[in-house]
Amino acid sequence: MKFSGKTTCLLIFFLLAGHLVVLSQEKDQPAHKYVTSEKIAFFTEKIGLTPDEAEKFWPIYNTYWKKKNAIIEERQNKMSYYSNHIKELSNSQMENLADDYIRQEVQKAQLLQEYHEKFKKILPIEKVMKIYKADYQFKAYLLKKIKNSGEDKNP
Repeated sequence: MKFSGKTTCLLIFFLLAGHLVVLSQEKDQPAHKYVTSEKIAFFTEKIGLTPDEAEKFWPIYNTYWKKKNAIIEERQNKMSYYSNHIKELSNSQMENLADDYIRQEVQKAQLLQEYHEKFKKILPIEKVMKIYKADYQFKAYLLKKIKNSGEDKNP
């Protein structure tokens, strides 16, 4: 199977984003603290949160992020299982894994819908939209920082 350059870039992006999620979940790692502090500063600036809004926003967003990461981690575990056992799996087992993948995507969408309503209760709609934009921008920001940190090591 041959992939276009755009498809290859997207695959790399999602693989790196998945690794960032795993790094940010390992609470004993310095990477978690780094990603968390970078995210708080980035989101607060991009969304334009007032101190009062930030006080209400972060507990809700952190709960959302924790639930979202649990879904993503479960999906990653199943995809790893699939990758490691691809030759041994029956069609029925593959179908179950594929169905689970779709269920997890639906769960993520339902979770976003639930928290979208919560965000609207505490923030103006303009700032709610900025959450979604900041989430997308933050992933790109981290990937750029990772890329640049690698360049610093190879003068």
